[in-house]
Amino acid sequence: MVMFFALFPLAVQALHFGVTKEAAFAEALELSQGRGIINLGCGPHRTYWAQDVAAQSDVLVNVDIVPDGMPHFLQLDIEQERLPFLDKQFGCAFASHVLEHLDSWEFALGEMARVSDYVVVVLPDVISFAGWIDPDHRRHFSIEDMQSMVDRYPSVKVFC
Repeated sequence: MVMFFALFPLAVQALHFGVTKEAAFAEALELSQGRGIINLGCGPHRTYWAQDVAAQSDVLVNVDIVPDGMPHFLQLDIEQERLPFLDKQFGCAFASHVLEHLDSWEFALGEMARVSDYVVVVLPDVISFAGWIDPDHRRHFSIEDMQSMVDRYPSVKVFC
C-alpha cells in the first residue's frame, strides 16, 4: 500500500506530461496550416514520444545540439546560433521541454518566432516537483514568465 502512494504522484505526473505534450503538438499541427513545423530540441537523448514527433511528416526540420540520425536533422546550438531559415518560413515552431534547459532561452524563442508564424512551447508545470529538482534545468518558469512570453510574442502558445 505504501508503494502505491509513493508511485501515485509519479503516475499522475507522467499522465499529465503525455497529455500536455500531445495536446501541444496537436495545436502545432493545426497552427502550421500545412506549412510545416520546425521541431527544436529533439535529439537522441529525448523520449520515445519526442522521437515519434520528429518522424511526423509535417515536421520539416528537427534541430538539436546533439548529433542525431533523425530525419531532416540539423545540428545547431539554438542558444547561440541563428536558425538558417528565412523569416516566417515555417507555419509553426515546436519546442517541448527545451527552454528550461537554456541560459539564453530568450534568444532561442526570438529565433523561433522569427522563422515561424506560430510557436508552441511546452514547459514543466510550475508545481512539478520533478521540474524543480532536475539538475539540467537552468530556469524555472512561473505563470508570470509564461504570460510575459505571450505578451512579448503574441504568436507564442505556452503549454505546461
